[in-house]
Order: sequence, then C-alpha cells, then structure tokens
Amino acid sequence: MVTKDRGRWGEGVAMRFLQRKSYDVLARNWRSGHDEIDIIAEDDGVLVFVEVKTRSFSDVIGAYGAARAARKKKALCRARDAFLKIYSALTYRMDVIEVLTPKSTNRADKIIHFENVGFS
Repeated sequence: MVTKDRGRWGEGVAMRFLQRKSYDVLARNWRSGHDEIDIIAEDDGVLVFVEVKTRSFSDVIGAYGAARAARKKKALCRARDAFLKIYSALTYRMDVIEVLTPKSTNRADKIIHFENVGFS
C-alpha cells in the first residue's frame, strides 16, 4: 500500500473508531492553506482535533512522538486556530490516534488513542 493511501486508510479506521466511541465526526481532512487536521470531532460538548498516525509494526518509532515534532505541532496548531476563528468552541483538545498494522496489509491490529496531548 502506498504511504498516502495507507494514511487515508488509517484515517478511515480512526474515524470509525471514534464513531464507535460515540464521537460525532464533524470534518475529515480539514485544510487551512497547507495545514491540515485529519479529523475534527465532538465528544460530549468538547471539540476534538485529531492527528492520525498510521504505521506498520516494522515502522513503529513512536507515532505519538512523531506527531509532536516541532514543525508538525506548529502546523496542527495553525490549522486548529484557523478552524476556531470560523467555528467558536469554548472547550477543545488535541488527540493523537495511532493505527498499527502489519506491513503491506489493510488490517488494523492495534489502535491507540492518546487524549488531550497538550499541543500549545
């Protein structure tokens, strides 16, 4: 599976995971300029901005840490701030979802949801 396709597939897995947890998915791949938020959802009145990392088990180096890389973190915050200028929310948080899969398959073996990761 091509990396971009794997990423989009993982976002679909994460979206269904959130829906099973009773989140209301509001947007997927929301863009502001070059910045993008993979999933925007609502969880009991809290707006949730979700970064999805899809990795094969052989590639795993800690997607949660990779999502927090300085450049990526700034891009996520810019996109979040742009969204909040259009749609106000009193309460929001940033989450990261890791989708772990065997190499070259489209089967999610493990989904890890990090809530409120504290991006500034």
